[in-house]
Amino acid sequence: MATIVMVHGAFNELWGPNELHHRWLPALRDGLWHAGAEIDADDVDVCFYGDLFRGDPESPDQPDEATRAGVADMLQETLGDDGIAALGQAAGKATFDRTVDLVVTMTTQADLRDRVQARLREVVQPDTRILIAHSLGTIVSYRALCLNPDWDVDTFVTLGSPLGSPMVADLVLDKGDDGLAAWPAAARHWVNVASVGDHACSQPRLAEVFGPRVVDRLVDNGHRAHDPQPYLNNPATGAAVAEALARVRSGA
Repeated sequence: MATIVMVHGAFNELWGPNELHHRWLPALRDGLWHAGAEIDADDVDVCFYGDLFRGDPESPDQPDEATRAGVADMLQETLGDDGIAALGQAAGKATFDRTVDLVVTMTTQADLRDRVQARLREVVQPDTRILIAHSLGTIVSYRALCLNPDWDVDTFVTLGSPLGSPMVADLVLDKGDDGLAAWPAAARHWVNVASVGDHACSQPRLAEVFGPRVVDRLVDNGHRAHDPQPYLNNPATGAAVAEALARVRSGA
């Protein structure tokens, strides 16, 4: 059973769990290398749910161009012409279309959130102690840690997380009388890593949202600001995972 479970973000429809494991494990090992720590391949697993968003042109539920256009209009009203132009420049037409399709899929399939959560519950086992999540995966994982307080997770590591954005906060976070969002009950420690220039992290300091127990680390991933591999191989991520592994291996 895996000590570490990694949870991917959006735009992984065309991959699979074995491919992501093959791509991400070397990056995680490089991050741990900075901290003088190592991990076996069998100790790392991937929660994969990208296929739930994969398009099927023969399916009657496939978003049509009219629906896509309607969502595009909604995004334009929200972001404005300049925002749409910036999105297009940064991500390209194909990524923008997939973003719209993702919004449509999430809003038209009522059971989708539960199906994604079921995938994560299948992978997280009694021996899982570290949960590493990227981008949309941080929202999926945060929800799971809140819903499954019996999990024994030493450290929750979030990479490129949108959990601090006001829009996400309004949709998925419950806030207490102190104005802070709920702590993910199943996790004892939380390290949040955000990169300079990563627009998914509109609020890179999650301690501002969830309280001072969150350890925030700001890094520089260069022109690959939101990519998972530069996050995973970053010394800050490696240090967080290595510290958690040391606690787990010592039985602390």
